[in-house]
Amino acid sequence: MFTISMKPISTSIIVFLFAASGLFAQKFQGGVAAGLVGSQVAGDTYSGFHKPGAYGAFWVSLTVSERSSFQTEISYFQKGSRHNPDEEKQDYTFYLMRLGYIEMPFLYQYHLKNKLAIEVGPSFSFLLHSYEELDYLEVTYGDFSILNPSFMAGVSYPVTENLSVHFRMNSSLLSIRKDEVNGSVYRLFDRGQYNDCILFFLSYKL
Repeated sequence: MFTISMKPISTSIIVFLFAASGLFAQKFQGGVAAGLVGSQVAGDTYSGFHKPGAYGAFWVSLTVSERSSFQTEISYFQKGSRHNPDEEKQDYTFYLMRLGYIEMPFLYQYHLKNKLAIEVGPSFSFLLHSYEELDYLEVTYGDFSILNPSFMAGVSYPVTENLSVHFRMNSSLLSIRKDEVNGSVYRLFDRGQYNDCILFFLSYKL
């Protein structure tokens, strides 16, 4: 009777799984990130990145070549606008807009010879909460859009084997509101208000 020994087969399967897991680990990396945001809203009649915020993320990257990789993230991203009174200009207006998003960027990273990496790609924000205040009273100037696509670009540099520093710009492609409001501006083929953010954060590879 012809029989097949399972021992060589099972050994081969184990060896293959270990090899595959090693290859997977070499190409995929993941970690966490945290940092600070400076934001403004184009079209709110104010200017300047005066609204501070927080940024925290989980990220996964895929290495596709020596110089190229792709990265996606799931982050909590605070955006908005702030205008403080200026007594010298006799401007006593106080305005505050707080927006909190779950954001998912999809970035292409190109790694230069000096270890600096360029990061570019689209990003999609899902609104979690919003708040507006004028002269210390809560106000509502119109509903905010739940989904807001944006474009992200920046650079990163590895400080150690596991720790990297990042600087990015993030700008809305479509209006953050459902309807136009006073001060609305044009961007691309849309008119309204738009998030513009500068982002500085550290990421750690787990």
